[in-house]
Amino acid sequence: MQTGNVNSANIPKNAYYASGEAHKKLSSTSDQIIKKTPITGARIVADKLVNSLFIYAPKGMQGSRNSNFYEFLSMGLIPNITGSAMLIALFNAANKSFNMPDRAFASISGRKMTYGVIFYAIGKWLGSKLINKGVQLKTGVDLEMPYKKVVTELPDYPGDKDLTRIEYHRVFESADFPRFDLINKMGEQQGNRHLWWDKIARKMGFKRPLNSPEQLVQEKVKEVVVKSSAAKSISSFIWAALGVALAAQAPFEKKISMPISGTRKEKVLGLGRQFASTLKNSFVDLYNGNNLKFTYGSKIVGRTIIFGALASTILGVYNATRGFKVAQNQRDTQIDIKKEYEVQ
Repeated sequence: MQTGNVNSANIPKNAYYASGEAHKKLSSTSDQIIKKTPITGARIVADKLVNSLFIYAPKGMQGSRNSNFYEFLSMGLIPNITGSAMLIALFNAANKSFNMPDRAFASISGRKMTYGVIFYAIGKWLGSKLINKGVQLKTGVDLEMPYKKVVTELPDYPGDKDLTRIEYHRVFESADFPRFDLINKMGEQQGNRHLWWDKIARKMGFKRPLNSPEQLVQEKVKEVVVKSSAAKSISSFIWAALGVALAAQAPFEKKISMPISGTRKEKVLGLGRQFASTLKNSFVDLYNGNNLKFTYGSKIVGRTIIFGALASTILGVYNATRGFKVAQNQRDTQIDIKKEYEVQ
């Protein structure tokens, strides 16, 4: 008895295997999913930032025919970072020109603005990250799966030999055209083209491997990607609003500084404890509505922001994964491959 059509476990494990040398050549000359580690995302952002400043921007200013939409989007990091830095500087650098009493009050607003800008960015990142992690736990689909794209450029001048460069993308960054081909390639390199698809099919409820699992899985994955994208768009901004609201609370009016005495480790730990205590007190104040500018309903507003952020994540993950598992009758469908069937 088999589930679905024919058990893909019957396919020889080395049916799609290529030599290590072939894999090495393939990974350096074509698009390839890269290993995801805790620092992969940071390295990709750093690569985009450095290239935006020193390569993409100069290319665009010179009107290079090799400039593309990826470079345009990558350069969005520059105004985001410089704009945030300018906003912080306007509220802090000008304080030095004030009288001492005025400087103290201005510093409070400056600190809140600094934390507000930082917490806004952290909130947007966290809101999106929580949706991604929740969806991955329930479906097995890693929405952040990265891959490197090898781009062949036109020569900028006669004799130009530097005609390839690397771009970093995500497999599911396009709901219409996800890079399923790279998922197949990754499976082939591991000896089984259906490896990833079988894993997702198990998450869908199929207990045994299928002959062509991608035919059943692809549409479900696309549906999850579309729903997750909508959920992240909503949730990330609610979490960003929570970050700004926390920064506006009274505990962040006080300066958080490194302890003077102790070893370097003790100083760092002391700074961390001081920040954690300030953040906790800000949550309490926001929850109780202590620092809101109106009397009636202040508790409701603060708690709505906090629970709204949590609800946006929970409901976003629920909606994105709703209907992902197959119905029980589909899951238990079995075909006896030894039995003859008459085609009507």
